[in-house]
Amino acid sequence: MDRADQYWAEVFHVERAELRRPGVHFTYVDEPRAGIYVLQLDETVRVRAPMRRRADVDGIRIETALDGAVWRAALADSDPVVLGPAAHYLAGEDIPSSREARVPSIDEVRRMTERIPPEEVEESGVLDPDVDRFGLWAAGTLAALSSLSPWVGGRTDVGLLVAPGFRGRGLGRRVAAMALNAATRRSGIARWRCREENAASVAIALGFGLQPYARNLGIRL
Repeated sequence: MDRADQYWAEVFHVERAELRRPGVHFTYVDEPRAGIYVLQLDETVRVRAPMRRRADVDGIRIETALDGAVWRAALADSDPVVLGPAAHYLAGEDIPSSREARVPSIDEVRRMTERIPPEEVEESGVLDPDVDRFGLWAAGTLAALSSLSPWVGGRTDVGLLVAPGFRGRGLGRRVAAMALNAATRRSGIARWRCREENAASVAIALGFGLQPYARNLGIRL
């Protein structure tokens, strides 16, 4: 948790000892094209936003900071894309994996993602550049995919995607273990993020014994 706290302290330009000070706190950056990021840590909410949106952001309260509808109304002129709210979980110990990791080709990944709603693909991060990917196949078809994107200590941010026709078979847990094992073995930490209403993903995180850490909302302008 200390490593994660240090990371977020740098994101919000505060000392680590100040990161969890209760209340709502705003960090404004001189990056006109930046989006808005909201992070809740227990009784603390931190908001990072471009300076040009300060008038719209200053009125956000702790009770509504992770309410997508409130942000859509406040930023209606920019047609915002709101992602989340999502839950964060951390692994700080090695997660065992019973299968040897196999790496899918990018063509296989693209064929798989064509069958899945774009918003699910985007949030999983499996098509992002600079990621490690791990796959499981069923009947010769890529059925489940996990990925590791850059975060604390290297590639430690876990993404997960299972093709609709293969869900409910435990493939998500098996392929997730590959990514978690790789991250914790190499870097000693892994982060798991998922939409809070995604009960299957939450169950996987808790089943691995990952530690609840934070909640977030991301807004693209």
